Amino acid sequence: MVENRFNFVKTSNFSVFHMLVGLNWNALKVLLGGWKDGTRGYALFKKEGSPKSLKQLGYYYAVILPHSVKAFRDNQDFSLLIDFKGKQIELELTLDNMDKFLKTAYAKLTGVYADKSEMDMEECAAYEDWCIKWVAQWLDYQIPPADIDKID
Repeated sequence: MVENRFNFVKTSNFSVFHMLVGLNWNALKVLLGGWKDGTRGYALFKKEGSPKSLKQLGYYYAVILPHSVKAFRDNQDFSLLIDFKGKQIELELTLDNMDKFLKTAYAKLTGVYADKSEMDMEECAAYEDWCIKWVAQWLDYQIPPADIDKID
C-alpha cells in the first residue's frame, strides 16, 4: 500500500475546504489525477503529536485505577453511579467500571470522552493529571506519583 502525506492545520472556519489550512490541493489533485476512474481509496486524518507511552498507560492501569478503586472503598463506596441518557446507572466497583466512570466524569467537565487509544502523549498526561486531582479533591486520597526509579 502506498501512502501519501498531506500536512494541514485545522481551523474553525465553516467550509470544510477552508478548515484544512495549508493542505496542498495541487499536490492532491496531481496524485488523484494519476488514478484510473473507478479507483477506490480513502483519506486518513491523524493528529500530529507524540504517541502516548507504554509507561503512561502502565501508570494509569497499575497505579491510578487501582488507587481510585481503593479511594472509593476507603470512603465506604462500593459502587459507582454513572449518568447515561438522563438516567443514573449503578455499576459494581471494578477496575473496568472505574475506567468508565473516570472517562465519563472527564467528558462531563471537558466535553471530550477520553478514548485512550486516540490520545497522544500530551492528552494522556492531561487526562491522568485530571484523574489524580479528581480523586484527591472528591475522595481526599493521594494517588502515589510514578516511581521513576522503577521505570526502565
